Amino acid sequence: MKYCYECGRMTAGKPIFCNLCGRSYDVKMCPRLHPNPRIAEVCSQCGSHDLSIPQPRVSIWWRVLEWLARVLTGALLGCLSLLGLLHLLLRPEVQNGLFVLGILFGILWCLWSQMPNWFRKFVRRSFERKRKSVER
Repeated sequence: MKYCYECGRMTAGKPIFCNLCGRSYDVKMCPRLHPNPRIAEVCSQCGSHDLSIPQPRVSIWWRVLEWLARVLTGALLGCLSLLGLLHLLLRPEVQNGLFVLGILFGILWCLWSQMPNWFRKFVRRSFERKRKSVER
């Protein structure tokens, strides 16, 4: 999701241009969608003189403020998550459940180590194929 500093609208996804004003985000684009720096007069790849108008530059102070807001929000959410997790871990019901899960994982790990090597390779390859098909 990107924010256009020209018209003040958000565009979902990873857009190249703003949907409302038509400006490009931080670069100049030629009709063939080759990215060029803001100062370019001609496309560096195809030589086109028809370049898009980029959105206005954002001051460094706004970028620093945005970064600080992200870091502080992340730190606050991280601290709250840790406090919630610690609160849960101190309850005996949760401790017993984690103990049982630990035993189950230990049993599964022992069973996995007893499997023949060819079977373990087969399982790993099938998971890798599935992961590669999801990434595409």
